Amino acid sequence: MLDKPRKEPTKTIADLVEAARWVRAEFRKTAAQVDRDGSYPADNMKLIHEAGLNAIALPVSLGGLIGPNTLEHIEGITEIFLELAAGESSTAQIFNVHRGLCFDLMASNNLAPARKESLLREILDDGVRFCSPAAEPTKKRFSFQMKCTPVDGGVRLTGKKYFATGSEGARYGVAPVLMDGFPSVEEGGLHWALIDLESEGVTINHDWDNMGQRATGSGSVTFENVFVPDGSHWQGKDGRSDPSATNSVSGPATQVVMSAIILGMGYGALEEMCDYVRTRVRPFNPEWKDATEDPIMQFHVGRISSQLNAARAANREAARAVAAFSEGIGKRADVSLAMMQAKVAIVDAALTASNDLHRLCGGMSTSNTFRFDRFWRNARTLSTHDSQDVKLRQIGGYVLGGVEPPANYVT
Repeated sequence: MLDKPRKEPTKTIADLVEAARWVRAEFRKTAAQVDRDGSYPADNMKLIHEAGLNAIALPVSLGGLIGPNTLEHIEGITEIFLELAAGESSTAQIFNVHRGLCFDLMASNNLAPARKESLLREILDDGVRFCSPAAEPTKKRFSFQMKCTPVDGGVRLTGKKYFATGSEGARYGVAPVLMDGFPSVEEGGLHWALIDLESEGVTINHDWDNMGQRATGSGSVTFENVFVPDGSHWQGKDGRSDPSATNSVSGPATQVVMSAIILGMGYGALEEMCDYVRTRVRPFNPEWKDATEDPIMQFHVGRISSQLNAARAANREAARAVAAFSEGIGKRADVSLAMMQAKVAIVDAALTASNDLHRLCGGMSTSNTFRFDRFWRNARTLSTHDSQDVKLRQIGGYVLGGVEPPANYVT
């Protein structure tokens, strides 16, 4: 059994990976109930805060672990999210959204200094979390239309956002909006707002009803004439690296972490499978002593664990390629290729592990007492974030003919 993480500040990424392993074991104890209820995993998020994992959401200057090269620890960060997701994947997804927003806010100069300082105290002392009410049902991705109107002392927001992962337990949302007077965000109208979700006019709609990642609270949020004071809104790209720039690997960096979460689901399924086989499954053939000595069971567990480990190795290589590029080493297209190949392997491995769990564990394993189907539902849900078919075509185009994948947020 892993020791509880030490309470003093964590100094290295290796310390945080070890802390994440402990948190994983704690998450596992309540994961079936979290999936059953579909409610915000507040206790899990508190564990993340207490284990010191917010260090990967803060710059070194503010007591965190992330230095000037923000991608230096990307490999360790993928390992952290794999461990968290193996324990309870909705929590891992929520924390990943919070991590990105928290770092962007704390590392940039978008907020007024006084607001930034007060926000840091809330993060460190109260475990305050952020969500991203960004998506809108427009035909063109990132073509935001939620209305932003200047008023005395700030701006007012009106509109509706979707897929606001973590909104049901977050204190703040970071939203891209369209400033009045501009025809589109593409023509200079992009504006950002840090919104207190307890403000008058904010409604968390609690309408996330998807089959997987049930506890992420990724539903919609309605804003009706919501006031955001000066110092908490800003113009432009939020201080983030443009994923379409050929000198940026922010897209692959985002994707290797997302892939690690999906892979964690596969490892979680394998862990539950093996424990169930050891304690509950009869051998397929009565001549064998128990299920652990069943050669058919051994074959399939060997197959699944090998597939997961191969996918994990591929994602580590992709993370290392991201880190190397951030130091000026390598070619952007090669980083994209490594990330896409890893993600394809990961989705296949996670779906195989989660699908074969019931095949190997038998009829009783389908009981809702265990909620083992959550692994497949979660992996299938999160893996639809972008098209694997497009990735396969782009991989083939580069390998066959040297056609470089486009630089964007998924490649």
